[in-house]
Amino acid sequence: MKVSVITTLYNYKRYIGECIQSFLDQDFKDSEMIIVDDCSTDNPLEVISKFQTPRIRYIRLPKRIDYGSDSEISDYGNVKNVGIKNAKAEVIVMLDADDLLLKNGISIRYEKLLQGFDFVHGPCLRLESNHPYLRDPMWDKWLRTKDPKWVHAQGFIIRKSVHRKIGLYDNSFYANDREMICRIFNAGIRIGTVQEDVALYRIHGLQMSKKRRSHTTKYKTLERERMQKVLSTRKSGDFSGLEMLDAA
Repeated sequence: MKVSVITTLYNYKRYIGECIQSFLDQDFKDSEMIIVDDCSTDNPLEVISKFQTPRIRYIRLPKRIDYGSDSEISDYGNVKNVGIKNAKAEVIVMLDADDLLLKNGISIRYEKLLQGFDFVHGPCLRLESNHPYLRDPMWDKWLRTKDPKWVHAQGFIIRKSVHRKIGLYDNSFYANDREMICRIFNAGIRIGTVQEDVALYRIHGLQMSKKRRSHTTKYKTLERERMQKVLSTRKSGDFSGLEMLDAA
């Protein structure tokens, strides 16, 4: 098994079938999909169980992780960590349950990874009702600035050895994808890019990211300031307080 696709799931029964099919349709077959269900209440297993293949693994958490006062707002940092720790492969792809892989989305990035990189990312297309596929504007911002905050969470592939070096997701941040990607860039990891689109990012009213944006400006300012302080500490190589992969 060369690649493990980690799919976080919470009440996306309506989308999970398409997500799984996009994985099975890949031209890269030496892979598995691990679906980590954070206690969905819409019975997604009814859909998942229709896909009879050992390449699909389903893990349901025993109880929903407590994200504080607003349990609907989460980037599933801890849920992603469960998936990483259960992955059989040494290469990881993250794919939210409402998003899709393009047919060669894994192979494009994996082949680039084999050229001596630890982290490879590419552009994503926006999947929006009644609209043509458009490339997410984050990619153009990345090309102009090379700022890690414009790396799309659905667009990268990573070696598990990176998590052994710098730790797993920090769920104390709502934007823990952004913090993780910045941590990777600050740690001197070998980073590559591909120009081909690798995934479809679905735009819809139930997205967790949209719920996060409902926070007040004051909250977001405080969160940004705290993240900068943490990133500064971690840039020095201090990863204390983080869960480390394969830690004794």
